[in-house]
Amino acid sequence: MPRRYTKVELVRWLEGLPDYPAVFMPVPEGGFEVIFPNFVDLRAYGVKLATAMRAAQEILTAELYTMLLERRDPPRASRPERLVPDPDEPPGTRLLMVSPDKKVLRKRLGLERREPGAARKLLGLMGR
Repeated sequence: MPRRYTKVELVRWLEGLPDYPAVFMPVPEGGFEVIFPNFVDLRAYGVKLATAMRAAQEILTAELYTMLLERRDPPRASRPERLVPDPDEPPGTRLLMVSPDKKVLRKRLGLERREPGAARKLLGLMGR
């Protein structure tokens, strides 16, 4: 049975996560398809650039969480200036950095920071 990560190991893993480059390509039907050069099968889609960015962050966060559960190391993030554009990319293609949602990961890993006295404040607001 694999050993469990300590809280310190989880915090180090989480804080060490980099932003990853993502290619946002316009698609003929409208919207953007998002691919990650560092993750072969990871793709997202959004009708607008902002929704594509949110979808990209969600899928990246889920993939990193899965990798942790499976004890796989996340890939090293490529430096954007070293990525070579594909000549077949459609006009309007953008390379943007996507940050994993560390707040979501903290919650899933049970590492949320609770505000001191939060329970007392809540009870006070409830009139108890």
